[in-house]
Amino acid sequence: YLRRSGVKTLAEVERETMKGAAVVKIAGYVEGRQERKSARGNRFAFVQLTDEENGEFEVTVFSEALEASREHLETGSKVVLTAEATLEADQLKLLCRSVAPIDTVAASAGAMALRVFIDDAEALGPVKSVLERAKADKVKGARGPITLTFDDAALGEVDIEAPEDWPVGPQIRAALRSLPGVVEVQDL
Repeated sequence: YLRRSGVKTLAEVERETMKGAAVVKIAGYVEGRQERKSARGNRFAFVQLTDEENGEFEVTVFSEALEASREHLETGSKVVLTAEATLEADQLKLLCRSVAPIDTVAASAGAMALRVFIDDAEALGPVKSVLERAKADKVKGARGPITLTFDDAALGEVDIEAPEDWPVGPQIRAALRSLPGVVEVQDL
């Protein structure tokens, strides 16, 4: 789900900043935080994080962002940072703009695809109607592929991919789940 929110790995951020400064989203585990005071008396922090795939990195968090997100920057917290990324003397520099708990970011990403399990071919018509109505009503939110899955006595489990992308948000999932013949709706 984080990919859908534009979250990049440390290696991807490093590659992107080789082309120039960028505003990026990066996820990590907070390993530590050292707070300091500037000459003007403003608090700032150096926060050490670990990216699961690529290792450790550090981000500078100035007073405004620090005050807004201090509780999320405790050791062991899983967070997503929005940061200005630059390369200085081939060293990645990250200046934090905002911090959000990783769970919040993942939850807001939502589904990008659905698998609809049906136990009765009669459900195909109502499923199609719900999807076409949602498309005609221009339902807002994520769009993606939908796979219909059913068990056939001779063939076993059969998947049918619906042509084109359809609305796949919570409203559509609930509408599909309520149909007779629909056993389950899974986010993919």
